[in-house]
Formats: sequence, structure tokens, C-alpha cells
Amino acid sequence: MFDLNEKDMLSKIHQYKLDRPDGWCNIAVHEIVASKNAQVEFIAVPNMIVQQADKEYFGVGDSAENALKDCLGKIKSVEIKNLFPELEQAYK
Repeated sequence: MFDLNEKDMLSKIHQYKLDRPDGWCNIAVHEIVASKNAQVEFIAVPNMIVQQADKEYFGVGDSAENALKDCLGKIKSVEIKNLFPELEQAYK
């Protein structure tokens, strides 16, 4: 269908924004369209456009909604600044 390199992954992105009293972040839910190596169908990735959170906070699932729920469950008790410690200056 798509002519990709061996390790390439093509995804359609569903974009969300999580607003909290301590800040905000985006959550991009990647719907895998083409990949020779993908092991999941959907991956939810917290990000600040220039940086993404560690993989431990990624959500996965068989639908965009399930991946988003998995991600939100993993970051529920984590402050936004702790998701992106290298960007801490932005929170001062």
C-alpha cells in the first residue's frame, strides 16, 4: 500500500489538549496506518510539541479511545512539569 523503509511508521494523528491547574500538555493519539514492525494499532503520546514524555507514559490500545484512556490513567497523578522535566524553565 505505502512504500516505506523497513523501520518507518506512518500514522494518522488525533490531537487532544489536557488542561490542568498546574499547566497543560498535548496528547497525540497515533493511529498506525502503515508499518512493518508496529505491535499495536494506536499509541497515545503526551507531548509539548518540542518534546514528548517518556515511554512509560504512552498509552496503547486497539482503538484511539482505549489508547487515550490508558495514557490518561498513567499520567493522572503526575504533574505536568514532571512529565517534561527538561522543560522545567517553562514552568517558572
